[in-house]
Amino acid sequence: MFKLSLLGTVLLSAAMTHAALEQLNSNELTNVAGQGGADLNWTLSLNHVYATDLSKENISTVDAQGNVLEAFYVLDPAACGTTKQFCRLAIAPNNHVDDNGNKKWLVFKGLQGTLQIDKFSVDGTTIINAAGKPQTAMQITFYDDNPLKIRNLGFSTVSIETGEGGTEGYENTPTYQTYSQKLIDENGNITTTPVSVPNFDRGTEKGFLGLNMHGNLHMSGNLKIFSYNCSGAAGSRC
Repeated sequence: MFKLSLLGTVLLSAAMTHAALEQLNSNELTNVAGQGGADLNWTLSLNHVYATDLSKENISTVDAQGNVLEAFYVLDPAACGTTKQFCRLAIAPNNHVDDNGNKKWLVFKGLQGTLQIDKFSVDGTTIINAAGKPQTAMQITFYDDNPLKIRNLGFSTVSIETGEGGTEGYENTPTYQTYSQKLIDENGNITTTPVSVPNFDRGTEKGFLGLNMHGNLHMSGNLKIFSYNCSGAAGSRC
């Protein structure tokens, strides 16, 4: 009996709720106007240790002499793996190969970075389309006092790699450890001696270029997104 009473109550509530709805035709929907929008924030963080603490304005703290005490937004060694292979971007331009048929790869190593916008707005606006008629468009607004924060964005080095023995070039993990130094004695004899790489480069991945950016990009204005060829006529694409 209780179940039947409960079922009747639910059906009655549904009927009362449905009765409050009114159907609108196309002309009535055209005359409906309203306002709305959203304030959003956006964060993209890749392979960073301090990626969750975006309140930090500087990339490090220093003492009175300018020595770095603690560095923020640094490459997370746990994310890259023991051989640092998981923090790479590899591109094979036009599938170039070497004389042995191995594909050549342009490999960006130590890829990292954090980007953040504290606030931007998304709402609707009206523009005049190609037919000279008003048309709805989506509007994205950026604010000068909420810049795009760029934190240690870039890569440690880039190199051209080729594979051997069935492996691809982006799997190579060479690092700077030693280099060969040639010495000539008084008799003109040439000897080659292995010499340790200085501490600054020792253990880093081999390559020829690195790039990292840190700063704020200030933007003020709005971006409108719409279909310019929408005329409102039959068959037009909006």
